[in-house]
Amino acid sequence: MTKRDFRVLVVDDDDIARDVVTSILSREGYPVLAACDGIEAISAIMTDEVGMVVTDFRMPGADGLEVLKAAMRANPDTAVVIITAFGSLEATLEAIAEGAYDYLTKPFKMQEIIIVADRAFKRATLLRENRELREHLRDTYRDVKLLKAVSGGENPCLTAEWLERVEKLRSGNILSAAEAEILKERLIRGNGVPDTDRR
Repeated sequence: MTKRDFRVLVVDDDDIARDVVTSILSREGYPVLAACDGIEAISAIMTDEVGMVVTDFRMPGADGLEVLKAAMRANPDTAVVIITAFGSLEATLEAIAEGAYDYLTKPFKMQEIIIVADRAFKRATLLRENRELREHLRDTYRDVKLLKAVSGGENPCLTAEWLERVEKLRSGNILSAAEAEILKERLIRGNGVPDTDRR
């Protein structure tokens, strides 16, 4: 995953504030969408895949809390950053309770938004890697269960296919060389091939 895969939605009814944040994040390499209010933001969340939302808390139409809730419904992994005015502690705590990733208090420094975006990007990368690893492990587990069933059968074509799969798992570092050899041996023995023929 690269920064180009991590789309950011910036939501603020203040044109200048929105343009500044959009410009900063674009310069950092993130693709950025902009919305001038909460209603436009919710529409964007429903139609575009967004990795992070940076939203002002107080806006007409739909506020930052409603944007946050919409983002969490669309994808609970979305990092939502709430921008609040100084002293809005109660609103900030409510947003965090609803699942906000972080918050920034106005006025904030440019470096702060970059740091938050980079942390959110790293988090998204880890979440994706964990998801892919879980899927890979599930696939491997299914393969191993099928492998056990195949090793007891008498189908040489199926056995050859499974020997190839075991080799792919070994070359992908999912199985060690020793584990791969054990599985291959079980497959071959399960299909009645004598040890002397395994070369």
